[in-house]
Amino acid sequence: ERRASWLELFYDLVFVVVVAEVAHYLAEHVTPVGVLGYALLFLAVWWSWISGTVYTDRFETMDISYRLIVFLQMVPVAAMAIFAHDALGEGGPQFALAYVAARLLIIALWLRAGWHNPSFRPVSNRYAAGFGLSVALFVASVFVEAPLRYLLWGLALTIDLATPLLTVRQQRALPPLSSSHLPERFGLFVIIVLGEAIIGVVRGVAEQESFSPLTGLLGLALVFGLWWVYFDFVARRVPRPGMPQFVWTYLHLPLVMSIAAIGAGVLNVLTVAEDRSFRPEFLLMAGALALALVAIGLLEMTLRRDANEPTDHRTSVLLKFGVAALAVGVGVLGTALGTNAFLLALLALLLVLMVYGAYVWFHQAATSA
Repeated sequence: ERRASWLELFYDLVFVVVVAEVAHYLAEHVTPVGVLGYALLFLAVWWSWISGTVYTDRFETMDISYRLIVFLQMVPVAAMAIFAHDALGEGGPQFALAYVAARLLIIALWLRAGWHNPSFRPVSNRYAAGFGLSVALFVASVFVEAPLRYLLWGLALTIDLATPLLTVRQQRALPPLSSSHLPERFGLFVIIVLGEAIIGVVRGVAEQESFSPLTGLLGLALVFGLWWVYFDFVARRVPRPGMPQFVWTYLHLPLVMSIAAIGAGVLNVLTVAEDRSFRPEFLLMAGALALALVAIGLLEMTLRRDANEPTDHRTSVLLKFGVAALAVGVGVLGTALGTNAFLLALLALLLVLMVYGAYVWFHQAATSA
């Protein structure tokens, strides 16, 4: 059974910073355009992380050269963090070039792996072609202005996302990815974005004109509930091999993106005036929670189902979808509820899932005793 190394945990630290910067951008741009920009930036960050993580899962070594390669990978990601706050403004070219540097490094690593492992070469060649085209589009974006620049980014990131799907058949001939290491790595990234949500709560309470401990406790309880739901229903199980594992991997994108957005949303929700006028921050936070729950429900559908699994595969998933729909309704009501009632309503919805998980777990234990 393989576990994450200390080097991997250190590698994750630079992503803590860049995720915080991207979430901060969203907190300052709670508009439809701002949400789209946030999604674009987060996708670039996520793809940088997942590329290094999957490479490590297949080809990690414990020698000095690999350690130096990981350190080198962290440099362009740190540069992405530096320019993320203005990446959709004057810092766009610099952010694009930082992403290009990160991608060129991983392309070189994939090609090196293919060179030393002929069985992997069909995959590495496809990776190099697809990712190389994406890099070319990012380079081209440096020489054009908005909005064309961001259209090129969107096209490039779409190519990045699609490229691994073109290698499914070739990867069937390779040893499978680790069923212990990869879920642990994804769980650690979920903890990173949950940490960003906690930061949002702390900053929101600190910036309140009138300190409200109840508001802060409700905000923290929401983050605790998200941790509970993900790690009780998803992280303790592994995805089925083949295409379900690919789907499992991709479904973590909307999950982690939405959790980080909750952090941006809760920061604003905790600091808005109680005037009961419509505020988009409430809809952002509730919508992000709904998306996270839909992603968790879909993730459950990709997981291996052991004989002693206590959850019902239909009930558990449908509960996530139903609670997500109700969360959107709470978001529409938004400020009409008031901050505390809004947070309490979202927490009550999460409690439904938490109680279901506890019930089936203890019911199974009681019946098998």
